[in-house]
Amino acid sequence: MTSQTQKFIEPSDILALKLKCKGCDSTLTIPSGRQMAGREEMGKLSSCPICRKAWANLEGATYEPLIIKFVSTLNELRAALKTAPIGFTLTFEVEPEED
Repeated sequence: MTSQTQKFIEPSDILALKLKCKGCDSTLTIPSGRQMAGREEMGKLSSCPICRKAWANLEGATYEPLIIKFVSTLNELRAALKTAPIGFTLTFEVEPEED
């Protein structure tokens, strides 16, 4: 017999985004409820705050607005699911942890 376990989370279960530098292994944790769209937040994901290795910037392009959009949209979705009388629950399936 084969057994398989699936793990699902709700948007409200996402507490933070964790960025781990591929250069120095330092981490930056961003609470998922944080408003990242303000001008004062721009550029904070461009490079590692410790070793300055490029993060969201790659070959002249930046992926920082995409990350900020994800966090903002997650917050909007979470708020809508909490207040809207929709007829379903939304969950995300996540990869199982490796042993």
